[in-house]
Amino acid sequence: MSVKSSFLILTMLAFLLCIGFELANWSYQREEVNDMAKQNAEELVEGFKQLLSLKSDPFKKQALDYAAWNDLANFTEHKDPTWAKDNLDGSIIQFGINAFYIVDHTNRILFKEVDKPFLDELSIMFPLALLDASSPKVQHFYTKSSQNIAEFYVAPIHRIDENVTKDTPAKGFVIIAKHWDESFLKELTSFGIAEAYLNLPNGNNNDYKITHEIPLLGIQGEKVGTLYLNLRNRMSEVLDNYGARGIQLSLLEILFLMSVLALLIAKFLSFPLRDITRALNTRSKEPLRKYLLKEDEYGAIATAVCESFDNKEELEYLNANLEKKVHEEVENSRLKDRMLFQQAKLAALGEMLNNIAHQWRQPLNTISVVISKIYLDSKTDKLTPQMLEDEIKKLRDLIQHMSATIDDFKDFFKPDKEKVVFPLYKSIEESIRITDGGIANKDIVFHVDCPSDIVMNSFKKELSHVLLVLINNAKDAIIQREVERGTITIKAYAQEYYIIIEVSDNGGGVPEDQLPHIFDPFFTTKEPTGGNGTGLYMSKQIIEQSMQGSISATNEHGGLVVTIVLPRNNEE
Repeated sequence: MSVKSSFLILTMLAFLLCIGFELANWSYQREEVNDMAKQNAEELVEGFKQLLSLKSDPFKKQALDYAAWNDLANFTEHKDPTWAKDNLDGSIIQFGINAFYIVDHTNRILFKEVDKPFLDELSIMFPLALLDASSPKVQHFYTKSSQNIAEFYVAPIHRIDENVTKDTPAKGFVIIAKHWDESFLKELTSFGIAEAYLNLPNGNNNDYKITHEIPLLGIQGEKVGTLYLNLRNRMSEVLDNYGARGIQLSLLEILFLMSVLALLIAKFLSFPLRDITRALNTRSKEPLRKYLLKEDEYGAIATAVCESFDNKEELEYLNANLEKKVHEEVENSRLKDRMLFQQAKLAALGEMLNNIAHQWRQPLNTISVVISKIYLDSKTDKLTPQMLEDEIKKLRDLIQHMSATIDDFKDFFKPDKEKVVFPLYKSIEESIRITDGGIANKDIVFHVDCPSDIVMNSFKKELSHVLLVLINNAKDAIIQREVERGTITIKAYAQEYYIIIEVSDNGGGVPEDQLPHIFDPFFTTKEPTGGNGTGLYMSKQIIEQSMQGSISATNEHGGLVVTIVLPRNNEE
């Protein structure tokens, strides 16, 4: 990145930091303004309460004036309907109220004038039994019927010249009611202090409105409704508008600077990088020629790329030879593996022929003796038909045994094309039977410890071939060291995830310095004419590559122990 680009980016970052500081300062100021707005709202609410008190004072004064009227006190005693009609009719219009009642001390309604149907039944609005005739005070409360809220003033009736005490019961009550309808709420709102609602309006969630609730209490002090006051937060609104305009101006400035920065980046970064990329993709020096004479970072890059293009042919030649050499080494390795497999196959074939010769020697001697006996008996006229038939039967049994031996060896060395399910102990028995000809009469004893319930799903012939190699190596070690009472032990057992096969002998083991190399190709511990060093190498390839297991060897108890570990997922 050039110095100019770095300077522009740093300038841009500084500008963004200033914008961030401005936003933080605006947020802090807004919190202060909100606190001031809430404090101002509380003062306005107190003013609104005073307004309600001023609106209610005329109703309270009217109730008190009527309650102290001596003629009204006489009316509660004499109950003259003519007097009531002449003096009380039209009171609701005169005083701007919605209901006017006169009740005697027994809570009987003596006069009623209403202009709202829901106020017609006073006993529905509140229990008349709650009126306190012993209290000289005016009772002020609210009632709710359906969706209607009504404000009530109840004044006890006494004569004006009467000395009123707690022991002086009222002669009755003057009850005045005012319905808080929409027109009354609009009248309250028109004073400009707050918007008044009896139900919280929808969409009231507004950052520029502060809602305050005034509870409306019933005759027993219970809450019967709520007066909601919406006060406008003008200070926050003004501050937000000012902040929004400032942020918009800052964003325009950022967009302008970003446009200028984009043009500079295109000139000093994008176009040079585009030319360098094009040169690399097309392997051509043409897009870089205009930068070669410049003494800046792009000139250095163009010079280095052009020099690399000059060495392109040499690099391609080296790469081509390297690929060819790698291919040749891979082919040589494959050829060596094929030769090792062929040598191992020939070695196994030699072992097979040697074992066949051992297994056929005794039957052939017996056949020779039988034929000689037949010949001698025929010359001495001792050969009877029954004797001839018995001898021929013996010959047939011997020939069938020799044929079965050939079949066993043929099947044993036939390669597996796919996995098969087989008991492990049978594979071990077949390997022992194949080697029996080479071990018989050499005082070598087998010990096999393999549970019959271990079943494998794997390449049976390949595993048998590995066991044959291990058995032959153990036999050769015992014979070479002339061990008396030689033993070969094969032990197999299953664990949770693995099957373990151990082949051990008492043939003296392998020198410790040679032990790590016994699985290497062409490495042998036998005499020069005793082996070619491919058996254990091929066994390792079979166990690790074909059967995904592992094979290792250690010296224990005067002999070599070879351990084969196979994954139990080969087991079915």
